[in-house]
Amino acid sequence: MGVPEVDENQLSQIGDYVKNHMVQWMNENNIYPFPQNDRSRDTELLERMVTVEQQIKHQNEKFDLMMQFMEKRFEGLDKRFEDMNHRFNSQTWLISIGFTVITVLMSLYRFLG
Repeated sequence: MGVPEVDENQLSQIGDYVKNHMVQWMNENNIYPFPQNDRSRDTELLERMVTVEQQIKHQNEKFDLMMQFMEKRFEGLDKRFEDMNHRFNSQTWLISIGFTVITVLMSLYRFLG
């Protein structure tokens, strides 16, 4: 048995038949390939988008406040580190003087004793 050949005229008739009955078949099977023109759905989506935008804006404002707080905190830490550095420099200088005085006293003790 051979494969029956379909000519262009028959393909056109098949295509027309499918086009004419496609909507009926889809309705019978509750198939909706594209959203219906439902304006309430569009309004609902727009309201949700506005809500999301407002929440993002609110989060950005909180983030900016947090960044300002962190900057102030780091400025305070910088001052504390500068103060600690000054104290360490002072202590290093005092320790150096102490070792010098001890060395001089030990030398004098050996020299005089």
